[in-house]
Amino acid sequence: MYSRHLIIGQGGTRAIVTGMGATLALKAAGLKGWSSIGGISGGSIPAILMADNTNPLMALEKMLALDFSQLFLPTSKGVLDPLASFAASLEGERTPAHKFVARMLRKGMMHTDRLGELIESQVKVWPENFWTMAMSENSHVMFTSSGVFEYGFDGSYTVLSTEPAPIALAIRATCAVPGLLEAVEYRGRYLFDGALSPFGGTPVAWVRKHFLADEGMVVSCVSSGKDSRKNNFLINLSRRLLCHKANRVAIDTSGVADICITPNVPELHALRFKMTEGQKQLGLLAGFNATVLELAAHHGMFQEGLNDLTCASDFGQLLHLVKQWL
Repeated sequence: MYSRHLIIGQGGTRAIVTGMGATLALKAAGLKGWSSIGGISGGSIPAILMADNTNPLMALEKMLALDFSQLFLPTSKGVLDPLASFAASLEGERTPAHKFVARMLRKGMMHTDRLGELIESQVKVWPENFWTMAMSENSHVMFTSSGVFEYGFDGSYTVLSTEPAPIALAIRATCAVPGLLEAVEYRGRYLFDGALSPFGGTPVAWVRKHFLADEGMVVSCVSSGKDSRKNNFLINLSRRLLCHKANRVAIDTSGVADICITPNVPELHALRFKMTEGQKQLGLLAGFNATVLELAAHHGMFQEGLNDLTCASDFGQLLHLVKQWL
């Protein structure tokens, strides 16, 4: 049976705005009937809004008015607190270095409570086709509408819950950048950014494996910018420090998306929380135009006809195009 899957990859606040631009173009093109819509890290936010069928123009208006920096506030405890509590609990015993590092990185400099509150205010019920993923030290933890599932690096599989987790918890977990945004605890596991997966920050191979997507179409969206090389280095370092057994996971690295949307915005940094309205508009334009170009290039791959979109030269034209088709 034909299926269609969308993944919006990691990239912090840049992934939020470019992903929003991409979803605007996908909706304006008339694409519906997604078998799954997944998002990792910052990409989980536009993904869940699309899966929830949130009014795109209302979501756009709120996003432009939102001060991202107010979603990530300093934790109540200082960054040295994990070191003190860890040392106090050792009682002279030696502990593997990776556990020491993991405990240090659980308590980030900022918490994401307000991010969770914002998402829960917009999305009341877990969307049926939405999924996201976070990482523990020993496994992938996948959040879906049918429950929460753990895939251990050793090949084990555990059903953690047959009910969906709280939406806020799942989004906060997949966004928990080690050392920066505090880890989220779930069922005795500390969960970190989904981008730490050995499948990568846009896990196409994961989707092909777990959704039988070889039988359908996979569309991916992942942004890049001037800081992409540095971010990739930090992700790889965090993966080594926190998920040190992840190399046990067998991955088919040949798996790529059928359609790859790759907006590039040199002006935007992934972890820039203070973003002006003009910078957000740049990201939205980049995501929208990159999607329009890819849809035009792969028009014949879609069974239904697509609305005839054109690239937008500025944000005003983007709004005009979106309103024309929505």
